[in-house]
Amino acid sequence: MKRFVAIQTLILGLFVLLGNGIRSIGTMSLSVSQGEFASFLDISVEKTDVLVEVLLGGAVVALALAPFMISFRTARRVAVIAAFLAAACYAAVGITMHVDPALDLREIIVIASFALGGFAVAFFAPLAQLSITMLDSNKQRAILTTVWTAAQPIAFLIAPQMVRYVAFDIGTGNYFLMLAAMPLLFLLIVPLVFDGKERNEEAVRNAVPWRPLTIFILAVVIFEAWTTSNSLAGIGSLFSLILMASFLAISAYILSQRQRWAPQGAALPSTAIFLLVVLFILEIPTTGLYEGAYLVRHLCSAEVITDRATFGAASQVAAVFLTGALLARWPALQSPLIALSILLLLIGAVATVFYPLQGTDVPLFYTSKIFSAAGMGMVTTVIVSSVVSSGSGNRLVMLAPAFVIMFGTEVGIEIMEMIFQTVKLLGMAEAIAYQTVFFAQVAAVLVALGLFLGQALLGVARRAEAAAEAARPKIVVA
Repeated sequence: MKRFVAIQTLILGLFVLLGNGIRSIGTMSLSVSQGEFASFLDISVEKTDVLVEVLLGGAVVALALAPFMISFRTARRVAVIAAFLAAACYAAVGITMHVDPALDLREIIVIASFALGGFAVAFFAPLAQLSITMLDSNKQRAILTTVWTAAQPIAFLIAPQMVRYVAFDIGTGNYFLMLAAMPLLFLLIVPLVFDGKERNEEAVRNAVPWRPLTIFILAVVIFEAWTTSNSLAGIGSLFSLILMASFLAISAYILSQRQRWAPQGAALPSTAIFLLVVLFILEIPTTGLYEGAYLVRHLCSAEVITDRATFGAASQVAAVFLTGALLARWPALQSPLIALSILLLLIGAVATVFYPLQGTDVPLFYTSKIFSAAGMGMVTTVIVSSVVSSGSGNRLVMLAPAFVIMFGTEVGIEIMEMIFQTVKLLGMAEAIAYQTVFFAQVAAVLVALGLFLGQALLGVARRAEAAAEAARPKIVVA
């Protein structure tokens, strides 16, 4: 029996690892190959962020739909559709790079493939989360939640090596053709995980809130169109300004209706809400996109860029598992670990400010990434564990961290792009534009630190007030 449980846990662990890792492998492969895609699409390295934006945008839409589309009854069907669509999109990128059609057609196919591919592969993460809820043991669920959190940095660790030792040898086109097989590998494990589970699920289903869901997805689509227009046409173009105004208007409407549209049973504890806000803010300065783009434009070698990504991913993996182990043994360490992680992120962010003053291969490029990655691994582990444990099986609650991570990353890319373009429009040098982005990233970390310290001080004040109230003598009226 113990052997069966061990095998089941191992299969589930692989399923969870692939579920939250395949998307990150695709994203990281794109980030490391920025130079190749910039050359292929005849655009600047900075403008390759449009590919990351559409990939993440598709994922955000998928995560909005996932709680209403995925259940034990539908898991296998969703997995099959998502796996084949993701494989087709990766294959389309590889084939296009081989065929090399006209530039306009290249842009359309590559951008559409990453958008649809990001949408499809994003369903793997909630499928993996759903599988974790099948376990009866709290300890097993905690372990697999840590594995789920670690899947992203593990993918970030593997992908640069795959690009370095595979893509550079066989070509980027062949590499993405090979990558198309990974969603099918995930699909092979689906029957072992969900076999028979769908028959045991209760037939009770909540009505899908189609109106707020449709409006929210419309807002995401407009946001994606706006970010794409910013990348290709510039932040000052008429089309970009119209899309920005449309996004702000629909966002204001959503905020005005949030009380009416809030789903029953989806409320998060106030502490979890606060932690998700902190996580969202910390995702903004930690995308790594502009650091990587700067190193490419700074004429750093491919080895420097891939080694830097590898060291960062390795430190993040170590931080995730170490933090998970510490929380399992001493749950009271949650706040100190968050404070330490933000401090590490601040050190890493400050270090990037000095990038323009460095040569092409200096230790600062590596150490800054190690500090930032370790801090992000720690804070993500703490917050994901806290929010998921407070979810009580509610799928909307369980998916909240995944959505916050995804949307925070995309908002971060857009904010930094607007800062970069604004500085360039003011006539400043490119190095100054990059340095301004790096200063903005430091400011974002400081905002998160200020929020965390303010919340901590408020908690101390409330506990002191409660203790004083308890110690105050009670006057009994006869």
